[in-house]
Amino acid sequence: MTRSTTAALLVALCACVFVQAFFSMRQKSMTHDELSYIPAGYSYVVTGDFRLNHEQPPLMKLLPGLGMLPLHPRLPLTDGSWTAAGPEDVNTQWDFGRAFFAGAKDVERLVLFARLPVVLVAMLLVVGVFLFARDLYGPEAGLLAGALCAFDPNILAHARLATADVGLACFTLLSVWAYRRLARGPTPGRLVATGALLGLALLSKFSGVFLLALIPLWALVLPLMPGAVTVPDSRWGRWTAHPVANRVAYSVALSAAVVVVAMLVVSLGYFAPGRVDLYLRDLQTVKGNANAGFLTYFHGVFHQGRVPHYFVAAFLLKTPLALMLLLGIRGVTHVRHREEEASDRILLFAPVVIWFAIISWKALQIGVRYLLPVYPFLFVWASGIVVSPSFARREVRLGVGALLVWLVASSLAVYPNYLTYFNEVAGGPSHGIEWLDDSNLDWGQDLILLRRFLEDNGVTDAKITAMARYDPALYDVPGTELPAHEAVALLSNPNPPPGVYAVSVHLLNRAKLSRGLLVDPLRDLRPVAVLGHTIYVFDLR
Repeated sequence: MTRSTTAALLVALCACVFVQAFFSMRQKSMTHDELSYIPAGYSYVVTGDFRLNHEQPPLMKLLPGLGMLPLHPRLPLTDGSWTAAGPEDVNTQWDFGRAFFAGAKDVERLVLFARLPVVLVAMLLVVGVFLFARDLYGPEAGLLAGALCAFDPNILAHARLATADVGLACFTLLSVWAYRRLARGPTPGRLVATGALLGLALLSKFSGVFLLALIPLWALVLPLMPGAVTVPDSRWGRWTAHPVANRVAYSVALSAAVVVVAMLVVSLGYFAPGRVDLYLRDLQTVKGNANAGFLTYFHGVFHQGRVPHYFVAAFLLKTPLALMLLLGIRGVTHVRHREEEASDRILLFAPVVIWFAIISWKALQIGVRYLLPVYPFLFVWASGIVVSPSFARREVRLGVGALLVWLVASSLAVYPNYLTYFNEVAGGPSHGIEWLDDSNLDWGQDLILLRRFLEDNGVTDAKITAMARYDPALYDVPGTELPAHEAVALLSNPNPPPGVYAVSVHLLNRAKLSRGLLVDPLRDLRPVAVLGHTIYVFDLR
C-alpha cells in the first residue's frame, strides 16, 4: 500500500468521525455537564478568569469556549452567580450556566459551535491511534486501529459533546506514543512534544494524573529491556561503567525533563506560567466534592457503597461484541506469536491495567466514559493481528474483515443515539436501563427529539421531567417543567391526573428508591413513545 493511499484512507476515517459526530450532535440537546462546561470555557477565554467549574482542569472547556468566539454570546458577569463563584462555592456554576443560556439568542447553534472543537480532538485521536499502531505493526495495522476508533460507539458518544472524556483519551494515547518515540530516539523536539502532550492530558481531566504514576515505572523498567531506551551521547557513560545502569540513569533524567515540561504546559493552561499550585488546588476540590452517598445502580439493584465489578461489567455491556471478539482472536494469536517487543507491551498494557484498577477503586460509578482512555490502547493492540502469522490464513483474514463490518454496522444502527449503546449481550439500547443508568444511557440529551414529538402530535401542555439542570424551554419544548419528585409521585399513583408526561428514564429508574410506590412507571405503565431510549412519554389523557 502506497503512502498516498494510506494517507487518503486515514483522511477518510477522520471524515467518517466528523460526519457521524456532526450530524448526530445536531439532534442532541445539551447534556448535564455541558450546562457548566460550556459557559465556564467561554468565560475563561473572554476574561482569563478561572473561577467557574473547578472540578476539572481547563483545556476541554477552553476549546469549546474558543469555538463559540465567532458567535459573541453574552456573558452575564453582573449575575450574582459570577461574583459568588469560586473553589469554595462550586454549585454557583450551574446558576451561571442557566443565566448564560437564558440570554442566548440561539441555544442550539451555540451548543453546536461549542462542540465542534471536541470533534476535531476526536479526529486527532483517530490519527494518534493510527500512528501508534503504524509504528508497532505497520500502516495496514494503523488503518485497522483507526477504523476501530472511528466507528466505536463509545468514542462517538463523547466525540460530539463539549465534555472532557475524549480529550483525556486522545492526549493520554498521544503522550504514551510520544514517550516511546522519545525513549528510542531522543531529541530536544521530541522531549518538548512528549512533555507538551503529557501536559495536555493532565489539563484534559484530573484523572490524567494517573499518568504521573506510569512515568517512574517506565523510567525504571524500560531501560532493562534491549532497545527500549537509547542513550545518544557517550558523555552519559561517565555516570557509571555499567551499560544498563547508564540507561536507567539517562531514562530517569529524560522522564524528569518530560514532567518538568508537562508542568509548564499545565501552568500555561491556567494562563499563569509557573503556577502549578492552581492545578493542585483544583485537584483538591475534586477530592472534596466526591459524592460518598451516591447509590450505585447495577442490574436492577441500587447498592450502598461501591460495586467492585461495576466498571468491568460496564465495559463488557457497552463494548461492541465485534471489538471484544477481535481482542479475543488477537489474544489467542498473541500467545503463539508475540508481535511486539516486551517494552511495547508494557507501554500498551500498563495504562489499561492502571486505569481499570484506579477507576474501579475510586471513580464515581456512573458511566463507562471513565474508562474511555482504555479503548485507544485496545484498538492499537487489536490491530496487531495483521502482522501475526495467523493472519496469512484466509479464514482469519475473512473473520477480521467480518468483525470490522459488524462494528461499522453496530455504529450505524445506533446512530444518532451513541450514548445509549449497549451490545447484543445486554439486549441493545432498549434494555440498557435494566443494567446501568446515568451517563451510560441518559444524560439529558434528547430534548430536541421530545420537542419534535410533541409538535408532531399537537401536544402543547406536556408535563416534562428531564435529566437536565436547565429549563426545557431553552429548546422550545412545549409544556411545563415538573420536578422529578412530583412527576414520580403523580405517575406512581394508581389514578394519576390526566395528561401527557415526558420523563427521563434515569429519573424514573431512580424513583425506585422511593418506598411504598404503588405503581412502578417503568414496569407498570406503557409509554406511547420512548425517545432516543431516554425519554418515556406517557399519554394518560
